[in-house]
Amino acid sequence: MLLLLEEQITVIDAGWKGHGKTVLNTVSALGRAPEEIGHIVSTHYHLDHIGGIAHIKKHSGGRVAAHETEIPYLQGIGLPNPMQNPIIGLLLAPVLALLRPEQFGVDLPLSDGSRLDILGGMDIVHSPGHTPGSISLNFPEQGLLVVGDALEYRHGKLQLPSRYVSSNMQHAKESVRKLAQLNFEVLCFSHFPPIKKNAAQLLSQFADSLD
Repeated sequence: MLLLLEEQITVIDAGWKGHGKTVLNTVSALGRAPEEIGHIVSTHYHLDHIGGIAHIKKHSGGRVAAHETEIPYLQGIGLPNPMQNPIIGLLLAPVLALLRPEQFGVDLPLSDGSRLDILGGMDIVHSPGHTPGSISLNFPEQGLLVVGDALEYRHGKLQLPSRYVSSNMQHAKESVRKLAQLNFEVLCFSHFPPIKKNAAQLLSQFADSLD
């Protein structure tokens, strides 16, 4: 979960089911009101990213933005099991069913090249691989690139998303090469600390290393 604070607040992803309350409590702790949330952006449909969105939307009125291909999943239609190993997927299905969040509508369908008026302009970069509709968020005016789960940053090294929960690793590699063409200074992830120094160079080198 990432909060972008300006006149209106933008929430990027919202954690697991039940985490919506945590997000709203964080907003309140910052001296802001839930009604000041203008956008709730989903980078992809996995349960650890969308679980709190319905609660936040209900109590804030913020508009939900997501890639157009993932809208049915967010509405509870055909939500895929993220596990790529069918046996593991079958074993975890009951747990995933319990974690399935309340359905919610999408107010702003996004596609590659869409732009929202957030922090001087937020450009949508379709980054499939982890999921078919994964998106990254590029803020050219801020020198900030938010990649969600399109990349991992473990032990000081950039890595592809885990193949165990990613739909297409070849697409993931193509997305990394696409992201490496962007100009930015800070690279942010969903589950790892940001890279604040030489981020663009490191991503370019990683993209070049892919087969």
